[in-house]
Amino acid sequence: MRNLFLAGALALVLSGGPGHAQTASSVQAPGGYAPMQAPCVRQSDGSCVPVSPVAPWPITQGPLAAAVSTPLAGTVTSGTVNPTSGVTGFANGSAVIGPMAPQLGRDIGLKLWTTNNAAYSCQMLDSIDGGATKLPLTIFDAATGGPYTGPVNSIVTNETIANTQIYLLCTVTSGTLNYVVAQ
Repeated sequence: MRNLFLAGALALVLSGGPGHAQTASSVQAPGGYAPMQAPCVRQSDGSCVPVSPVAPWPITQGPLAAAVSTPLAGTVTSGTVNPTSGVTGFANGSAVIGPMAPQLGRDIGLKLWTTNNAAYSCQMLDSIDGGATKLPLTIFDAATGGPYTGPVNSIVTNETIANTQIYLLCTVTSGTLNYVVAQ
């Protein structure tokens, strides 16, 4: 066993060691008989060249394009909702903001803030029956969509169920609450 270890170490030294990297043009199948498979990038002439810094994977990097969903944004006081986007109304003393039809597979963020120390409570809800039933957002029955009583600037959920609608339910007892629900 010791001789095998020494032979391997000698071969490593003679080959130039692990710091001796192969280049894309020097890659060869071991022994000439093993089929070789490697990722490659298709060229305009139909040929395929190995992935390298000169021929990287054809992927797009950078931020996602703007979501196609319409955000919910505006202000809420104890008696009014002033939306800059989205639909709103009052029911049982609370502002019902929404629905937002989210683009599937994208994060949904929530921002809540005040400039005059508003007292409020807000909760994100969703519905799969056109708003007739609104359910709280949960993971394993633990609430993830509120209720929130202080500033929020966070990703709250990522919707993957078709035809789901997102709502924000807010009760403001004093001051003015600013809100944004967006992707």
